[in-house]
Amino acid sequence: MPLILYDMRDSPHARKVRLLAAELGIPLEKVARDPRKGETRSPDYLAMNPNGRVPMLDDDGFVVWESPAILKYLATKHAERGLGGTDAKEAALIDQWLFWWAAGPEAAIDTLNWELFIKPKILQQPGNDPGIVADAHARLARFLPVLDRQLQDRDYVVGPLTVVDFAIGPRFDRAPTLLKFDVAPYRNIAAWHERLRAKPYWSEA
Repeated sequence: MPLILYDMRDSPHARKVRLLAAELGIPLEKVARDPRKGETRSPDYLAMNPNGRVPMLDDDGFVVWESPAILKYLATKHAERGLGGTDAKEAALIDQWLFWWAAGPEAAIDTLNWELFIKPKILQQPGNDPGIVADAHARLARFLPVLDRQLQDRDYVVGPLTVVDFAIGPRFDRAPTLLKFDVAPYRNIAAWHERLRAKPYWSEA
Protein backbone atom coordinates (compact mmCIF):
# COMPACT_ATOMS: atom_id res chain seq x y z
CA MET A 1 0.00 0.00 0.00
CA PRO A 2 1.58 3.33 -1.03
CA LEU A 3 2.19 6.04 1.49
CA ILE A 4 -0.35 8.84 1.29
CA LEU A 5 1.05 12.37 1.33
CA TYR A 6 -1.38 15.17 2.00
CA ASP A 7 0.30 17.74 -0.14
CA MET A 8 0.20 21.22 -1.61
CA ARG A 9 2.32 21.82 -4.68
CA ASP A 10 3.41 25.30 -3.57
CA SER A 11 4.31 24.27 -0.02
CA PRO A 12 8.09 24.25 0.54
CA HIS A 13 7.56 21.97 3.51
CA ALA A 14 5.63 19.41 1.47
CA ARG A 15 8.28 19.66 -1.24
CA LYS A 16 10.92 18.50 1.23
CA VAL A 17 8.99 15.25 1.61
CA ARG A 18 8.51 14.79 -2.13
CA LEU A 19 12.23 15.32 -2.74
CA LEU A 20 13.36 12.82 -0.11
CA ALA A 21 10.84 10.26 -1.34
CA ALA A 22 12.26 10.70 -4.84
CA GLU A 23 15.81 10.22 -3.54
CA LEU A 24 14.78 7.03 -1.75
CA GLY A 25 12.56 5.73 -4.54
CA ILE A 26 9.50 5.69 -2.29
CA PRO A 27 6.20 6.00 -4.22
CA LEU A 28 3.71 8.46 -2.81
CA GLU A 29 0.00 8.76 -3.37
CA LYS A 30 -0.43 12.53 -3.28
CA VAL A 31 -3.69 13.99 -2.03
CA ALA A 32 -3.91 17.73 -2.65
CA ARG A 33 -5.06 19.84 0.27
CA ASP A 34 -4.88 23.62 -0.04
CA PRO A 35 -4.95 25.47 3.29
CA ARG A 36 -5.72 28.69 1.41
CA LYS A 37 -9.09 27.19 0.45
CA GLY A 38 -9.82 25.80 3.89
CA GLU A 39 -9.18 22.23 2.75
CA THR A 40 -7.12 21.43 5.84
CA ARG A 41 -9.75 22.71 8.27
CA SER A 42 -12.37 20.02 7.73
CA PRO A 43 -13.25 17.87 10.75
CA ASP A 44 -11.79 14.72 9.20
CA TYR A 45 -8.49 16.42 8.40
CA LEU A 46 -8.24 18.09 11.81
CA ALA A 47 -8.87 14.71 13.43
CA MET A 48 -5.61 13.55 11.83
CA ASN A 49 -3.67 16.80 12.08
CA PRO A 50 -5.05 19.26 14.64
CA ASN A 51 -2.78 21.99 13.27
CA GLY A 52 -4.58 21.93 9.92
CA ARG A 53 -1.39 22.10 7.87
CA VAL A 54 0.50 20.25 5.15
CA PRO A 55 2.42 18.06 4.75
CA MET A 56 0.96 15.06 6.52
CA LEU A 57 1.85 11.43 5.87
CA ASP A 58 -0.44 8.42 6.29
CA ASP A 59 1.27 5.03 6.30
CA ASP A 60 -1.57 2.50 6.44
CA GLY A 61 -3.25 4.38 9.28
CA PHE A 62 -0.12 5.63 11.02
CA VAL A 63 -0.20 9.41 10.67
CA VAL A 64 2.75 11.74 11.13
CA TRP A 65 2.91 15.47 10.53
CA GLU A 66 5.63 18.15 10.61
CA SER A 67 8.09 17.84 7.76
CA PRO A 68 11.24 17.06 9.84
CA ALA A 69 9.44 14.16 11.52
CA ILE A 70 8.21 12.89 8.16
CA LEU A 71 11.72 13.11 6.71
CA LYS A 72 13.15 11.09 9.56
CA TYR A 73 10.37 8.52 9.24
CA LEU A 74 10.97 8.09 5.52
CA ALA A 75 14.69 7.67 6.16
CA THR A 76 13.93 4.71 8.43
CA LYS A 77 12.18 3.03 5.50
CA HIS A 78 15.57 2.71 3.83
CA ALA A 79 17.93 2.73 6.79
CA GLU A 80 20.60 1.12 4.64
CA ARG A 81 20.98 4.44 2.81
CA GLY A 82 22.07 6.14 6.04
CA LEU A 83 20.11 9.35 5.41
CA GLY A 84 18.89 9.30 9.00
CA GLY A 85 22.38 8.66 10.37
CA THR A 86 24.60 5.63 10.52
CA ASP A 87 25.33 5.74 14.25
CA ALA A 88 24.26 7.58 17.41
CA LYS A 89 26.69 10.45 16.89
CA GLU A 90 25.61 11.13 13.32
CA ALA A 91 21.96 10.85 14.32
CA ALA A 92 22.57 13.44 17.05
CA LEU A 93 24.21 15.80 14.55
CA ILE A 94 21.23 15.38 12.23
CA ASP A 95 18.85 16.33 15.04
CA GLN A 96 21.10 19.24 16.00
CA TRP A 97 20.93 20.77 12.52
CA LEU A 98 17.23 20.00 12.05
CA PHE A 99 16.35 21.76 15.30
CA TRP A 100 18.74 24.65 14.59
CA TRP A 101 17.28 25.17 11.14
CA ALA A 102 13.64 25.08 12.23
CA ALA A 103 14.11 27.36 15.24
CA GLY A 104 16.54 29.79 13.63
CA PRO A 105 16.80 30.60 9.92
CA GLU A 106 13.64 28.84 8.77
CA ALA A 107 11.59 30.63 11.40
CA ALA A 108 12.92 33.90 9.99
CA ILE A 109 12.10 32.81 6.42
CA ASP A 110 8.57 31.86 7.50
CA THR A 111 8.19 35.26 9.18
CA LEU A 112 9.10 36.98 5.92
CA ASN A 113 6.72 34.74 4.00
CA TRP A 114 3.92 35.54 6.42
CA GLU A 115 4.59 39.28 6.45
CA LEU A 116 5.36 39.86 2.76
CA PHE A 117 3.12 37.31 1.09
CA ILE A 118 0.51 35.48 3.15
CA LYS A 119 -0.91 38.43 5.11
CA PRO A 120 -1.26 40.95 2.28
CA LYS A 121 -1.89 38.60 -0.66
CA ILE A 122 -3.86 35.71 0.81
CA LEU A 123 -5.44 36.88 4.06
CA GLN A 124 -5.99 40.43 2.78
CA GLN A 125 -4.51 41.79 6.00
CA PRO A 126 -1.94 44.53 6.54
CA GLY A 127 1.58 43.20 6.12
CA ASN A 128 5.05 44.48 5.38
CA ASP A 129 5.61 45.66 8.93
CA PRO A 130 9.10 47.23 8.72
CA GLY A 131 10.05 46.19 12.25
CA ILE A 132 9.07 42.56 11.74
CA VAL A 133 10.78 42.42 8.35
CA ALA A 134 13.96 44.01 9.70
CA ASP A 135 14.09 41.55 12.59
CA ALA A 136 13.72 38.58 10.23
CA HIS A 137 16.53 39.89 8.04
CA ALA A 138 18.71 40.38 11.10
CA ARG A 139 18.11 36.79 12.17
CA LEU A 140 19.05 35.52 8.72
CA ALA A 141 22.20 37.64 8.78
CA ARG A 142 23.07 35.97 12.08
CA PHE A 143 22.26 32.37 11.14
CA LEU A 144 23.16 31.95 7.48
CA PRO A 145 26.89 32.51 8.06
CA VAL A 146 26.75 29.58 10.51
CA LEU A 147 25.44 27.32 7.74
CA ASP A 148 27.96 28.71 5.28
CA ARG A 149 30.86 27.94 7.63
CA GLN A 150 29.50 24.44 8.27
CA LEU A 151 29.56 23.74 4.54
CA GLN A 152 33.19 24.72 4.19
CA ASP A 153 35.01 21.62 2.86
CA ARG A 154 31.82 19.53 3.15
CA ASP A 155 29.62 18.30 0.33
CA TYR A 156 26.56 18.27 2.57
CA VAL A 157 25.59 19.79 5.90
CA VAL A 158 26.58 16.89 8.16
CA GLY A 159 29.18 15.54 5.71
CA PRO A 160 27.35 12.75 3.87
CA LEU A 161 23.93 13.35 2.36
CA THR A 162 21.24 13.20 5.07
CA VAL A 163 17.70 14.32 5.75
CA VAL A 164 19.15 17.65 6.89
CA ASP A 165 19.92 18.57 3.29
CA PHE A 166 16.32 17.86 2.31
CA ALA A 167 15.01 19.90 5.24
CA ILE A 168 17.11 22.95 4.34
CA GLY A 169 17.90 22.85 0.63
CA PRO A 170 14.43 23.38 -0.86
CA ARG A 171 14.02 26.71 0.92
CA PHE A 172 16.86 28.13 -1.15
CA ASP A 173 15.10 27.34 -4.44
CA ARG A 174 12.61 30.20 -4.34
CA ALA A 175 12.64 31.97 -0.99
CA PRO A 176 15.60 34.35 -1.54
CA THR A 177 13.99 35.77 -4.68
CA LEU A 178 10.39 35.80 -3.47
CA LEU A 179 11.18 37.13 0.00
CA LYS A 180 14.05 39.41 -1.01
CA PHE A 181 16.93 38.23 1.15
CA ASP A 182 20.45 38.12 -0.19
CA VAL A 183 22.35 34.83 -0.25
CA ALA A 184 25.05 36.00 -2.68
CA PRO A 185 27.73 36.35 0.03
CA TYR A 186 27.43 32.69 1.00
CA ARG A 187 29.55 30.82 -1.53
CA ASN A 188 29.54 27.51 0.33
CA ILE A 189 25.76 27.54 0.54
CA ALA A 190 25.58 28.28 -3.20
CA ALA A 191 27.90 25.38 -4.09
CA TRP A 192 25.97 22.97 -1.85
CA HIS A 193 22.66 24.11 -3.29
CA GLU A 194 23.95 23.52 -6.80
CA ARG A 195 24.91 19.97 -5.83
CA LEU A 196 21.35 19.38 -4.70
CA ARG A 197 19.85 21.02 -7.79
CA ALA A 198 21.92 18.72 -9.98
CA LYS A 199 19.96 15.71 -8.75
CA PRO A 200 17.75 14.50 -11.62
CA TYR A 201 14.48 14.72 -9.69
CA TRP A 202 15.12 18.09 -7.99
CA SER A 203 13.28 20.31 -10.44
CA GLU A 204 10.29 17.99 -10.82
CA ALA A 205 9.46 16.77 -7.30
